[in-house]
Amino acid sequence: MISGWMPAAMVAASAGLAPVAAAADEPPPADVDAAMHGSFNNGEDITRPRTLFQVRQRYQRLPDDNGHEPEKWITTLRADLWTGLGDGWKLYGRVDQPLVYSNDVTSSFNPNGHSRFGQSDLLTEIAIIGPPPTARVGYGAGVRAVWPTAGLNEAGSGKYQIGPVVGFRSSLPEISPGSFFPPQVIYLNSIASRNQNSGRADVNQLSIQPKFNVALPDDWFLTAYASENIQINYGDDGKLFLPLDLMVGKKLFDRIVASLEYSRQLIHEKGFEPYQWQLEGRIGYYF
Repeated sequence: MISGWMPAAMVAASAGLAPVAAAADEPPPADVDAAMHGSFNNGEDITRPRTLFQVRQRYQRLPDDNGHEPEKWITTLRADLWTGLGDGWKLYGRVDQPLVYSNDVTSSFNPNGHSRFGQSDLLTEIAIIGPPPTARVGYGAGVRAVWPTAGLNEAGSGKYQIGPVVGFRSSLPEISPGSFFPPQVIYLNSIASRNQNSGRADVNQLSIQPKFNVALPDDWFLTAYASENIQINYGDDGKLFLPLDLMVGKKLFDRIVASLEYSRQLIHEKGFEPYQWQLEGRIGYYF
């Protein structure tokens, strides 16, 4: 009796403990998230927005123009906010206010390209971020509007612009925790002109941002196409501008992220060259 009972009891106990052991082997959700998304959110993932205040300083070298060597220094103050809507949905908002100092940039009001400083066009954006189907995937869509707040032709377009923004993210923990591919597409179309700007070119442009972020040790990261610099100008026969764009950044302390981005034109069609090259430094405080 004893010899027959003992093996049966051991089998039953083993069967009862098997699910417990399997559950113990599974990593908890927090560990899964860390393995997928890395130790910190650097703000480059459009589907995981962060509340932040950021200062950007860009130097932009424009194409030569009739003996002029035009250039711009653009200081942008940016703020991002988000809030939860329940069931995994998020509402995201963004405001950019650039200030522009230009030199050798000509316009109808400044034919000699004298140095000018002024406010540029205000950018606003609002988007809905959906609940992620899996930890690896995220998505969102919204609307971007650009307001002609610039007082100088050298600093803005003079057009009211609006259009959709669509973004997607695929995490790539196979490369490293925190690496991801979040492509984004923005279309802007001018719908009206400010004051006496009706004679200026309308805006009808698609911007493509095939962003690719690689997380590196010690909270460094490397990002390709950190800005939406690939442009197709449908207002000028669909002309293409394709640059090289690379950014390197690092988290400083607990809430500060600094980065440096370099862009240079690779392919452009005649008559459409937004810049020759540009360099931008960013520093942001993340709440």
